[in-house]
Amino acid sequence: MGNETTRTGRRGRVAKAPQGDAPAAVFARQLWDLKQHAGDPSYDVMRQEHGALASKSALSAAARGAQLPSWDTTWEFVRSLAVGVLGQDEHRVHAQWRQRWDQATAAVLAQPAPAQRPPASPRPRRRGWWVLGAVAAIGVLPVAVLWPRQERPVLGTVAEPCEATWLCLYRNIGFDDMNFRTQRQNACWRLADYNLQDAVFSYDNNLPVAGHFYDAAKTPLGTVRAGDSSQDSSALPGAHWFCTGSARP
Repeated sequence: MGNETTRTGRRGRVAKAPQGDAPAAVFARQLWDLKQHAGDPSYDVMRQEHGALASKSALSAAARGAQLPSWDTTWEFVRSLAVGVLGQDEHRVHAQWRQRWDQATAAVLAQPAPAQRPPASPRPRRRGWWVLGAVAAIGVLPVAVLWPRQERPVLGTVAEPCEATWLCLYRNIGFDDMNFRTQRQNACWRLADYNLQDAVFSYDNNLPVAGHFYDAAKTPLGTVRAGDSSQDSSALPGAHWFCTGSARP
């Protein structure tokens, strides 16, 4: 029956793919499809057995499609299933899903804002003329308070802090535009897959091991010491590979 197949879920519920053509719903269906392909593990299993570092409620909301999840939540959802369950290559999965999330984010922001209707003016009572006089004296303050606020989707912020057990690389200074993070030690990644080749401008290493940059010929270019960070580091010319611990490309 394709992606819309329903099945009896835990606690007697019926799991269904998110409906609708809104960008958040379309993206949620991709997450839902991945979860089904991985055997439809519970969110508790995703967290406890496959290392998802997001709350159960955040993982569940990501697959419902009412709102686009942050990139951090998306990556924890995808990493636990695509890498943890299905054994796919982490850096390829990261690059693929980051592109999908960026496209979904752009589509959400391009949506027209819903039209707003001003609140209806109540009929004044005959004995309430003193109230209207007070409103006139105060000015437009009640209108500013009562007018409905325009909601926007909650998206990941540009400035993204690096968690205590991660190593993070940023494309801009000041820890902005996190394009790469990992908890893995003794592993290597190609920076071009994360849009970071010759473009690592700040970093934060919360791992107990150092990180190392190499050029295309696999010659060492620089080292990020364990526990070290910089919010305004120069880009590394020729940086092609990044490795943690004792690994070499």
